Amino acid sequence: MTSCKTGKVAQCADMIQVINQTVIDTKTNTESGTALNVGIVEKLVTVFDKAAKDMNSVNVSDEKLKTYKSQFLSMYQGGMEINKQLMVSLQERKSTKVHEGLRKSNNIFSPERDLATGLTQYCKAPEK
Repeated sequence: MTSCKTGKVAQCADMIQVINQTVIDTKTNTESGTALNVGIVEKLVTVFDKAAKDMNSVNVSDEKLKTYKSQFLSMYQGGMEINKQLMVSLQERKSTKVHEGLRKSNNIFSPERDLATGLTQYCKAPEK
């Protein structure tokens, strides 16, 4: 059974599963309120920590998939760190740092859609 999970298609499926679950978890944890609060940010730290661990555990041998994995991993780890800092800023009520944290968060996740699209297109392409 393990040999079936080594191909590009299986590796793509594993990565896409982590990405999709992270999107679901992010939406679930942020739709509970529109106001930025410590509780929501704390949940996001947990979501991105789990996403980073899950993505890190995906085994890929394909070089292109390794690049995508690294980019998503970097994004999730960065998101976790930024949200940790944002949580502290919210607790200390430092509005300039909160605004800076939100800007950093937007910036770190700005390539997400392009990365997901690129990964999907690469995964749909036939293996050579």
